[in-house]
Amino acid sequence: MIRVKKGWKNWYALAVVFLTLGLSVPASAISTDHSHGGHDSGNSAVDRPDWLKKLDQQIQHEDVMSGLEGSQEKLDNTFMKVMDQLKTKLKEHASPASSGGGFHDSWAAHQLGQSYLLGPTEAAAKVYKGAHCPSNVPTKTYEVSAINVEITLNQWGDFYPGYMYVLDKNIDKVRAEEEKNAAARESELDPGAVSNGLQGDAIQPFMIRANQGDCLRVKFTNRLEDEDAGFQVNGSAMIISSTGQPDTAATPGAIVPAGEKQVYEWYIPIDEQEGGHMIQNHAGRDPSSLGLIGAMVVEPKGSRYLDPWTSEPLESGWMAMIVNDESRDFREFGLIYHEVGDESFRPLNRHGEMIPQRDPQTDAYRPSARAMNFRSEPFGINNLAQQEKKFHFEDESLAYSSYTFGDAPTTIPRSYLGDPAKFRLIHGGGEVFHSHHPHGGTIRWTRSPKREVQISNLISAAYDGPVKYPVVRTTTDRVDVEVIGPSEVLDLETECGSGLCQRLAGDFLFHCHVAHHYVAGMWGYWRVYNTLQTGNYPFESTDVMRPLHELPDRKGRIPTGTTSDKLVGKTMDWFGKKFHVVDKGKSDWSVEDPTVNIKDWVKYMLPPKGQPGHYDDPIKQIKAYDGSVWDYAWKGNQALSERETVIKWPKFKTPHPGKRHPIQFSPNTGKLAWPHMTPHFGKRVPFARHHGGAPWLEPFHMRPDSDIITKTESGSGRSPITVESSAPAKPGEQGRWSLCPPGAGRKQYNLHFINTPIELSPAVGKTPPVVDKYGLIYVIDEEIAEKKADPKKAIPLVIRANVYDCVDVLLSSEWDDDDFTNFQMSKINIHPHFFQFDNQASDGVISGFSYDQSMRSYTQFTKKMKDGHHVSMPMPMNAKLLKATKAGDKMVEIQMAKGSPTYHVGADIIVGIEVPNGKDARWITNITPDPNKGEAKDGKYTIKFGEGMTHAHKAGQIVTTEYVRYRWWVDADVGLVFWHDHAFGATTWPHGGIGSTIVEPWGSTYHDPKTGELIRSGPVADIHGTEPFAYARNGSFRELVVQVHDTVPHTAQLVTEGNPPGLS
Repeated sequence: MIRVKKGWKNWYALAVVFLTLGLSVPASAISTDHSHGGHDSGNSAVDRPDWLKKLDQQIQHEDVMSGLEGSQEKLDNTFMKVMDQLKTKLKEHASPASSGGGFHDSWAAHQLGQSYLLGPTEAAAKVYKGAHCPSNVPTKTYEVSAINVEITLNQWGDFYPGYMYVLDKNIDKVRAEEEKNAAARESELDPGAVSNGLQGDAIQPFMIRANQGDCLRVKFTNRLEDEDAGFQVNGSAMIISSTGQPDTAATPGAIVPAGEKQVYEWYIPIDEQEGGHMIQNHAGRDPSSLGLIGAMVVEPKGSRYLDPWTSEPLESGWMAMIVNDESRDFREFGLIYHEVGDESFRPLNRHGEMIPQRDPQTDAYRPSARAMNFRSEPFGINNLAQQEKKFHFEDESLAYSSYTFGDAPTTIPRSYLGDPAKFRLIHGGGEVFHSHHPHGGTIRWTRSPKREVQISNLISAAYDGPVKYPVVRTTTDRVDVEVIGPSEVLDLETECGSGLCQRLAGDFLFHCHVAHHYVAGMWGYWRVYNTLQTGNYPFESTDVMRPLHELPDRKGRIPTGTTSDKLVGKTMDWFGKKFHVVDKGKSDWSVEDPTVNIKDWVKYMLPPKGQPGHYDDPIKQIKAYDGSVWDYAWKGNQALSERETVIKWPKFKTPHPGKRHPIQFSPNTGKLAWPHMTPHFGKRVPFARHHGGAPWLEPFHMRPDSDIITKTESGSGRSPITVESSAPAKPGEQGRWSLCPPGAGRKQYNLHFINTPIELSPAVGKTPPVVDKYGLIYVIDEEIAEKKADPKKAIPLVIRANVYDCVDVLLSSEWDDDDFTNFQMSKINIHPHFFQFDNQASDGVISGFSYDQSMRSYTQFTKKMKDGHHVSMPMPMNAKLLKATKAGDKMVEIQMAKGSPTYHVGADIIVGIEVPNGKDARWITNITPDPNKGEAKDGKYTIKFGEGMTHAHKAGQIVTTEYVRYRWWVDADVGLVFWHDHAFGATTWPHGGIGSTIVEPWGSTYHDPKTGELIRSGPVADIHGTEPFAYARNGSFRELVVQVHDTVPHTAQLVTEGNPPGLS
């Protein structure tokens, strides 16, 4: 591929030379020479950079290794011949259309996208240039330089020789970081100057600010080595101060030769729209594609900009606090999506070797070359490669996990619950489009915010607390994805601000939704805290990033974290719902304001207590791959974390390896301070208690629930008030802070992910049907047999819920590890959109320090072995019943799968996971023999539950801990909500691993169009109701759902006889 690319570039250059010489160009068209030096300028007076030499050496090495040494010259000659033939053919084609004149040969330029610049005619609308700044307006002056710089992409040491804009006063800081990063390449454990979350690094894209009505003045110096440079602010009326001429590439003086200076200014109109403007270098493509980019943000009149870490005045940076006396303060985050170089460019690793174009671990294209704000964290070449090297397995489903790999070096915007926030979205690349997509459900915005009359209410609704009933229907659609192209900018104000409408602390992922782009490194996450980050890690601050100051007009709202023993004797307030915490006696849940023993308080907020795999050794815990427990401890009434990691890697350095520290809580609410876990390289993050749902928003499951859907719910749900239910919490049980409020409608779905043939196209005549033998789809419990029996019925799943429904989903998988589709790695999840949910356990994706929300196959009972260990992922925690049981039984006898860790007392498991609407989830109270004293040689155990089972079970039925629960609150009429697997999406999506939940009007029922019977799934349904479903329309309607998706295997290979490719 590289050889062809090089040949193509030679051919393209020759073609351009020929076409340029062949044009009849009027003298007026060449009045200004804008040529500039660069990597490909051919300037013999400048030594070629080392990286270009390495590129040539790498190409030559690849030619030798491929047995193609010396073939490049032949290839170049071939391209020359092709060029000559093309020239002749193009002339033959174009000549009859024209016989002369000044533009006679301009056809040739159009063939390669070249042409004359067009300007307005006399009859066109007049265009007015920008004016000089008045003398009496506020002025923001920035002294800026363009410099060459080595940009380090991550803490693993991947880097490239690039460019950047920088304030003159910060050049020394850049050089110091550059030197530190270069030195760090000598050690695999040294992160250099690259921080977690890009928290104030000097090497970052340039971002400055000025207010409406201000004069922006930029004193620019070109410090590049023998290259021209410019400083152009797109969408502005910036002028050259000395001449008053527009600052465009065509204006003399706008492009600055190396070593020279220029001054630009822009008088920003008082009514200029607030928001971002792309800063670009119009002198040449290479510098821009390699970092010479930035953004200028127009802020509201009278704004001041503060450093988020010190509250001091801020001159530049992608994170800022914007303070204004006339409006609420807000946090601002500038996210720049960009490629590194063009599509053939390859960054270098810490050893100076070019990074492969395809990631050998994930097959993603251009790892470390899909970036955000000069940072890129590819899944495979560093994190997964090291995980496999150390532990013999790699887990792509946890690639976003800070617990498994440490906080990312990419952008981590940070704020406190309730903080208003604005995202300035900029596309700094030049070749491909990106789609910005944040996770979190109510991280959503209106498609056309200027048309939304209720916009101010939407974006500030949760300023003082959770919002369960936001505006149900908006004038313009709510969206949660924005597609952006090169140089495009967008400004996003998300609904409800930091913590979303749910008032939720957590990590909220965002990424480009082109799958191989995020796998290649284009992602980050928004961290929202509920306790003050002082920098005293881990005793007050809950992560290793810099201290974070509060917004000035919200100062005092966020408390400093405390330990569990300090909660004793205090009353916790959840927006009116109160809990009294004690250290003596039993908890009393029967009263309106419960009294809760501190041990219960902590127990219900954390995963079940235990040692993964029943091992004390930290390495064995990792290899056990046991996500059912978390190894925390107690010291009196003080809850302690699991022991800190003893493994060394560049993204995290613990201050006390192998030691525990007190877990932090909010002193006002008693909720866990986010995040409450710390990185443990390679280790599976545990499931949340109850295997998901809403562990932070709804930790207590004590109230009997008379509205539970008994037919489909596997949990007990009707337990006495003294017993923790194994079903989801009763809506409203946590008061106003509940995810699902009291009186919510109910929907419950047991979903399975199955591997079954899918008929993509029926047989036609003698042409056989097109069948995907490795189809992967979601199905509801009661339809498994039907879908497996008939490939025609195996289609992506469609389920429904009404506005104001509380939807509970239990997800399990039958997708075994195999060699064809997943390289002995199988985990799946569901990532939904638009609903309210608890991101820590119901987003599907394991973002930051969120819990595991994906699961292994419950049907897998054997694993390939090699060199004394499992091939790739270890054995899932599955077992089978040895004896049949009756309804009401509290005891089961099981046999664990060979090589599987044993279950834990205090954890929950499901019996009969494969039985449609006949499964039982229960808490384990005793296991015999005790697995903590060693595994039973035959793998047989007797397990006792705290409650009897609802269903009878046959011998041989499956018992497992591999399942997850999701809970969604449908708070608005958002229409079709697409969801999909986000664990191995690039593998599962092409085979059908997608689905949708259609949000119907309140009170709707769903019916089969042919029979009128109630239905639970399907793309076609009659919706009966009386509420509005479209503009000026209400009542019943027929619904047809079409789920379009591409990259489907096989279909691209079908070409009917007589119908050539491209015409089908």
